[in-house]
Amino acid sequence: MEAKPTPTLVVEEFEPFCKWQRKEDRDILEIHIQEFKKEQLKVQISNLGFLKISGERPLDDSRKCRFYKEVPIPKNCDSNGIRAKFLNGCLYIVMPKTFTTSEKTEAAESTREDQAKKQPQNGSDKDLDSNGKQETSADAKPAENTPTVSEFQPQKRAVRRLRTFGKVVVTLAALAALIAYIVYMYRSMTSEVVEYF
Repeated sequence: MEAKPTPTLVVEEFEPFCKWQRKEDRDILEIHIQEFKKEQLKVQISNLGFLKISGERPLDDSRKCRFYKEVPIPKNCDSNGIRAKFLNGCLYIVMPKTFTTSEKTEAAESTREDQAKKQPQNGSDKDLDSNGKQETSADAKPAENTPTVSEFQPQKRAVRRLRTFGKVVVTLAALAALIAYIVYMYRSMTSEVVEYF
């Protein structure tokens, strides 16, 4: 008796339509994959900084379709905060952005400048000349609340304490960065699976 030949499985690969949504606090990758189910999809973070997105579903007894996509994770992305959501035939991968301290400082300074513009000025407008500059005279007396030399001594001590405190803060920040780097390197040795929400 002859054995029946087993049917060969045909795999059809395709490239899904992808669209980026860039926002101030996050990037969203939208992947259109109609007729897939959540269980047929897989999203992983590789140890080299890539998102590995794949899916496979059967078409019939002898055919199935699948896709595989690798996307580099943006450098300003918090890889621990990456989440995936599958809704109405679209896979949404949310990648929250991290902000550097300089970006936070710039945002705080611009907020302070905006607030300063909005605040009404006090009664010192009377001393302004026609160009908007404060009038001064050579024989003008110093204000009564001008501090004397002896009053600056406590301020110098406070400045020294503040500098010492600043050095301690910088040292602790460097130590925290070193620990974070060690943890990152440990985690990067393995591939993580992104959780769906």
